[in-house]
Amino acid sequence: MTLLNKSTKTTKPQFMAWLTAFVGWVFDYYEIALMTFLIVPIAVEFQLAPQQTAMLLSLQLLGIAVGGVLFGFLGDKIGRQRVLMLTLLIFGVFTLARAFAPDYNTLLICGILAAIGLGGEFGVGQALVSEVMPAHLRGWWSGALYSGVGFGLAAAALVGGYVLPLIGWRWVFAVSCFPILLALLVRFVAPESDIWEKQQAKTKHTMDWKLIRSRRFIKPFLLCLVAGSVEFFAFYGVASFLPTYLIQYQGFSFGKAAWFTVVTGLAIFVGSVMAGYLADRLGRRVTWTIMACIAALGSLVVGITFEASIQSYWVLVPIFLLYVGTGVAAMFGMVFSEQFPTRVRSLGMGSALQLARGVSFFPPLIAAAVYPIYGYSVLVFGGGVLFAILAVLGWMFKENAGRDIQELEANFADPVDHLDQERPAMEPERH
Repeated sequence: MTLLNKSTKTTKPQFMAWLTAFVGWVFDYYEIALMTFLIVPIAVEFQLAPQQTAMLLSLQLLGIAVGGVLFGFLGDKIGRQRVLMLTLLIFGVFTLARAFAPDYNTLLICGILAAIGLGGEFGVGQALVSEVMPAHLRGWWSGALYSGVGFGLAAAALVGGYVLPLIGWRWVFAVSCFPILLALLVRFVAPESDIWEKQQAKTKHTMDWKLIRSRRFIKPFLLCLVAGSVEFFAFYGVASFLPTYLIQYQGFSFGKAAWFTVVTGLAIFVGSVMAGYLADRLGRRVTWTIMACIAALGSLVVGITFEASIQSYWVLVPIFLLYVGTGVAAMFGMVFSEQFPTRVRSLGMGSALQLARGVSFFPPLIAAAVYPIYGYSVLVFGGGVLFAILAVLGWMFKENAGRDIQELEANFADPVDHLDQERPAMEPERH
């Protein structure tokens, strides 16, 4: 089944490949956001200290990093579609297991294992989307893929705000594993990447370790890792404990606190779609800078107004602006995937992105120590500084807007191969 299409329309196989990745990505952020609500009753039942609840969030992010490396490797080795199915199965099984956790340690271990499954979702899924979509639409569909964050956050907020108080945290975990069945159905109707299959036919499923050890891989990998770490430090530093802060320190009900996360999800959806639209028209780097500057400006406004207007729904306006700007993370999928060749794309971008989220092990711990003493505005101002730094980092990436994904292979050809190709013309055969 051929997925490559030079027309302006997206084919059904291309759309199903995108939908496959999108469903998995929705569950990723649904899981992360849901935990920010669930830790409140979990902490009460198991009598946890603030640092123990922070550990539930932080080790989950660390598990995601492990999954990003492991399944990024497998995505290049055995295929995009097969790995996506495997990751959702792992996530579903251990999400259900958490419903029966008898103690804190069991809950912690199951959370880490579920997170390892989640860690493979975005990198492998984005590699699939980048490889099947036409070059002139790759930015749009990558942005649309990342918008799944918004859907996941909104769904988590509604479940955490309205379903959780009715059925308790154990049943929420049990119910949350059932949508995996839908995701698995999508997996069976989504095709494999033709580009990956052709690459594997050439390499016979062997990994290019020489390339992975070279500067051509390590340099873009480190750049992606740094950019992702800056973004996720800012995001998780602000978002991780917001529901807890609103409920425990501002006296919000679960339902009222949920609307902050719903608005956050809607804003990220708008920002992601906006980034995807602009990236194909203005280029990757310009769009990256615009989105990061919006996030920095939003952080400044929120930091100034947050404490004074926290009890008013008007505070949601600057929060919306802030999280529209965090749609800069939608640039990661399209930009990161364009920095690596097909044979190591899943490993390169998946590992960089999820290791960056793993480094975000620290923001929830920092937030837990800071906000009870200094308030939440300090966290927001800190996030604004990081977004400003991110705006500058965007200009360090190669601009590949509009280039066919297969054209990028030439950037990673072995220099010896170039020399061998040129030598017949430079050194005629001597008799």
